Amino acid sequence: MKPHARWTLLVLGLAVAAQGIDGEGQPRRRPVRRRADAGVAAPADQTTDAGARPAAGSTDAGAGFSWAPLDALLRASVGTGGVNYTLLRQRAQELRTFHDSLASVGPRSTPAQFSTPAARRTFWLNAYNTTVLRGIVDGPAGLRSVQDLAPDFGFFRARRWRLDGRELTLDQIEHGELLDVFHDPRFHMALNCGARSCPPLRAGAYDSHAVDRQLDEQATRFVNGAGNVTVDAGAHRVTVVQLFEWFASDFARPVPGHAPSGASGAISFLYTFAQEPLRGQLAAACGPTGAGCQLAFNPYNWSLNSR
Repeated sequence: MKPHARWTLLVLGLAVAAQGIDGEGQPRRRPVRRRADAGVAAPADQTTDAGARPAAGSTDAGAGFSWAPLDALLRASVGTGGVNYTLLRQRAQELRTFHDSLASVGPRSTPAQFSTPAARRTFWLNAYNTTVLRGIVDGPAGLRSVQDLAPDFGFFRARRWRLDGRELTLDQIEHGELLDVFHDPRFHMALNCGARSCPPLRAGAYDSHAVDRQLDEQATRFVNGAGNVTVDAGAHRVTVVQLFEWFASDFARPVPGHAPSGASGAISFLYTFAQEPLRGQLAAACGPTGAGCQLAFNPYNWSLNSR
C-alpha cells in the first residue's frame, strides 16, 4: 500500500471512531444510567414519533412483526369499566400462543425487527401488558386481585417470564427496559398492572408508528378522567392515585415531545395533560408553578380491573 493511501485510511478511521460508528456502519449505543433529578437530558436512544407515518396498529416498521393478534384480543375484551376476563379466558389459547411467540423475538433477540427506539418501546409496552393478562388468565377463575397470585408483590418482582430470549420479571421490564432507558413518565399511563387503580388498559395494541400519540392519549384520558384528579381549592390540595407518590421522581421529569409545563415536581405531569375545566382548577388552586398546593394520595385499589 502506498504511504498516502495508508494516511487516508487512518484519517477515515479516526473520523468514524469520533462519530461513534461501529465496524458495520451502525451507531454505537451509549450506556444509559437512571438519575433521580427531573432535569436529566433524554438519552440518545429516546426519540419521539412526531410526523411518523400513521399505521393501522398492527405491524412494526415494515420489519415483519405483527401486533395484529394482540390488537384483536384487546379490542374484543377491553372496554369502559375494565377487562372482560370471561371472554379473554374463552380465547385463552390465542393469548397464550401470542405471548409464547414473544419468547424468541424482541430488541435483543431479533434486533432487525425492532431497529428504532419507537419499535423497542412498543415491544416492551405490549409485552408487559400481554404478560399481565396471561398471568391473570392462567390464574384461578375467581381471582380477585393480582396480589393473590403471589405474596409480597411476587407477581411483579419474583415471577419470571420468557421474553426476548431472557427470563424477566415484570419489574425488570418496567424499569430495566423502559423507565431506565427512555425516562418517559407516560409509561405509567400505559403499563397496566391488572388493578382498579392502575390507569386503564388501552383497547388495542401499541403501534411503533403512533406510540407517542397513543401515550399522549392515555395520559390525557387518565388525568382528565372522572375522579382521577380532585382539586380542593380551599385547602390548596390536589388528590391523585398513589401511583404519583410511588413514582414521584418519574412524574417530575420532562415529558418527551412537550414543552415544559412551568410547574415543578410530580404535579408538573398533571399540568402538561390537564384540559378544561381541570386546567383552570389547578391554576386557581396551585398557581402557575404548582407550588401553591400539596399532593395527597388515594390508597391504591388492587381489586382486579374486571368488567
